[in-house]
Amino acid sequence: MSATTNSACGYGWAGALPAKQGLYDPANERDSCGVGFIINIKGIPSHSILRDSEDLLCNMTHRGATGADERDGDGAGVMAAIPHKFMTKAFKELGHSLPPAGHYAVGNLFLHPDEKVRQVSIAAVERIAQSLGLQVAAWRLVPTNSEILGPNGRSREPIVMQPLVIAQDQLAEQEFQRRLFVLRKRAMHESAPDSWFYVCSLAVRNIVYKGLLTPAQVPEYYTDLRDSTFETHFALVHSRFSTNTFPSWERAQPFNWCAHNGEINTLRGNKNWMRAREGLLQSAAFGSQLQSAFPIIDEHSSDSGAFDNVLELLVVSGAMTMPEAVMVMVPEAWQNDPLMPAEKRAFYEWASCVMEPWDGPALFTFSDGRYCGASLDRNGLRPCRYYVTDDDRMICASEVGAVKVDPKSVLQKGRLMPGRMLLVDTLAGTIVDDEELKLQYARQHPFQQWIEEHQIRLEQLKPSNKLADIDDTPVSRDKRLRAFGYSAEQLNLIIGPMVLGGKEPLGSMGNDAVLACLDSTPRLPYEYFRELFAQVTNPPIDPIREKIV
Repeated sequence: MSATTNSACGYGWAGALPAKQGLYDPANERDSCGVGFIINIKGIPSHSILRDSEDLLCNMTHRGATGADERDGDGAGVMAAIPHKFMTKAFKELGHSLPPAGHYAVGNLFLHPDEKVRQVSIAAVERIAQSLGLQVAAWRLVPTNSEILGPNGRSREPIVMQPLVIAQDQLAEQEFQRRLFVLRKRAMHESAPDSWFYVCSLAVRNIVYKGLLTPAQVPEYYTDLRDSTFETHFALVHSRFSTNTFPSWERAQPFNWCAHNGEINTLRGNKNWMRAREGLLQSAAFGSQLQSAFPIIDEHSSDSGAFDNVLELLVVSGAMTMPEAVMVMVPEAWQNDPLMPAEKRAFYEWASCVMEPWDGPALFTFSDGRYCGASLDRNGLRPCRYYVTDDDRMICASEVGAVKVDPKSVLQKGRLMPGRMLLVDTLAGTIVDDEELKLQYARQHPFQQWIEEHQIRLEQLKPSNKLADIDDTPVSRDKRLRAFGYSAEQLNLIIGPMVLGGKEPLGSMGNDAVLACLDSTPRLPYEYFRELFAQVTNPPIDPIREKIV
């Protein structure tokens, strides 16, 4: 999308957020929510999975939020496998027959209610698709029930349409998905925020239905979800609580690949590093098309949306599988764990050189159609419970009891631990053990050898033997002190005790020194920066876990 602000009506998609003003900055938007999924471990689709996910979503209503009018939610939605039987019926009514499952893509797009603006967006999608060797064979208007919306939701209600995209030539699924990725990124970059254009999802396997809704409104608003031919082997749901921020249609979750509960407190660094490394990114799979997908992270997205953007790039590019990408982005606490296998430690050390952690507190749920799972960050401050039943189903949610289950049918239950991953592989029809999964990826490449050959450590650098010149000038009047921005106070109270006694420079009275940006005397570069603190109050971590993390 364009980075410009809609001064007439606000910021971002459809001007749904207020423009930057006073102490408010839309770049500080965060999410804190309820998430969960239901999946048939063997990958067998059914409508009952979708209906049970409705109960799961509605039973986490208290984890979302509503406006002054209880019909206005902060956002809710569901991700499911593309229901081939339902889509075949729906597009047949429009006079179009579908190719076999996996040979076409479909998704939900938000478009402007104004016909002229909408047609411009539709034409742009068709033009970009044509340039990528794809064809938009048909457009379907998704039936919705606007009567249930509150005033805030109705004021920005988009038209929801489904494009049927097919490849002009035979393409492998991975290549098809890569072209769909470029199509979506280019279309969104070329669209102005006031066009209301947004792609909820556009994929070969998955589809997302979401909006500025309460959990109970999702199946009422999207009547597709109540059709008995809408069959899926998994359903991933999300109820949004927009922490200290403003809700909008496009920030509802799930996103293309994941949903998230918590907030990403390292977000600014994550986004800046991702933007910086775009100049070095190369992909044999994408070729020159990769440049047209920049910036990878949408400027108007929330912290959850930014995570989804990067996860999508890693998976769609073929560089990593989805579980491996989640391991890299949400690593375990590995530095101070003496019991961790050497191969896994080497993998995480290599990963820390490739990408900085996206640290929460955060619980991520994700799916690409084959894999479906959840990962808890190393702080472990977001709840996640799961059941496995005797009818080959797994139920995972932010809290226990979100779906009614006969206790006799429960084969296994537990809670997701810090740094661990819960994963179902529907192709193999199994629940993948966390330790086995991570060791499998850790043994794929000689990570320890790569680190030893390419990483330079401080202890490897030979110190200079040249002695400093010492004269009779008192340290407090040494010109180098002023040249490098140090004061006699810093020398006596901070550096001296650090050198002589190994003490940390801790204080309890605050810092009343003049701000570096307002000081006329030279200051050290790091004095111009201040640490940002989390918006969400988290419980204190015990010292044992704090040492590990």
